[in-house]
Amino acid sequence: MKRLLFLTLLLGALQPASALPEADIQRFIDEAIKAGGGEVVIPPGVHVIQRGLMLKDAKKLRIIGLDAEASVLKAAPNAVSLFLLGGACEEVRIEKLTFEGGQDAVAEMAEPGQTNKLAKVRVGRCFFQNQRRAAVLLPKAAIEALEIEDCTFRDIAGAAIVFGEQMSGCSITHNHVTRCQTGVQLTGSQRCLVASNEISACDTGVLITGATEVKTIAQGNVVALNAITGSLKNAVQINSRTQKNSVIQNEITGSGMNGILLAGEGQIVKANQITSSGMKAIAISEGKHEIVE
Repeated sequence: MKRLLFLTLLLGALQPASALPEADIQRFIDEAIKAGGGEVVIPPGVHVIQRGLMLKDAKKLRIIGLDAEASVLKAAPNAVSLFLLGGACEEVRIEKLTFEGGQDAVAEMAEPGQTNKLAKVRVGRCFFQNQRRAAVLLPKAAIEALEIEDCTFRDIAGAAIVFGEQMSGCSITHNHVTRCQTGVQLTGSQRCLVASNEISACDTGVLITGATEVKTIAQGNVVALNAITGSLKNAVQINSRTQKNSVIQNEITGSGMNGILLAGEGQIVKANQITSSGMKAIAISEGKHEIVE
């Protein structure tokens, strides 16, 4: 099945047309899901997406571009999401693609009465640009072991990455994020790792905030070893109703406001290098925290 899908898409790339219809790409995806797994290879070209490619109940599925910069999924003017994940997805990999435009690039399906459950999902070596809301938006799905690694995010009107309150044990590592309203937003997420990213020229580099209408919990997120430069506001901001998040060994330079702004309770801040902040290196708006400079 893997070989069949690869060859069929490759033949499409050799035809005179410069792109595949959305319906054809969706058909290959559906065939792989029905077969219990497989690999769908997207050829070079600008493939226009109008409805959004749907990955529902996908297992052991890999969607990969032949060339990360030349295999482009481009949103039609009124398109909402380029990729939609839903149902029970496990061991899904999305790699080496460029996502251009849309309200969101990778998002979750919104179906009445359904909670999406995702596990072992990886988004790697992709380019995201010019989304109107967020590049990766997963606010409500129950997700474990999701990885976003080695991607580039630029010119996102909202947040590059949004993780929600049922997100646990996920990681955002080795990414380049620039000119977004927020680089990474964790809303009620728990035990997530944000590490070794380069985040520049965003309003806020990393934002950790409490879940809506949920009492304060020990989140245990770790923000470590990131280079955050030129934030227009705060480089790292931790809001009320959050607890026991760690900000460790980050290099923070040139924030328009504070390097790190703390609220909530019991946050841990250690060994960060903070220079040239417009206001304070570390500011506390509420709570007691462990700070080791």
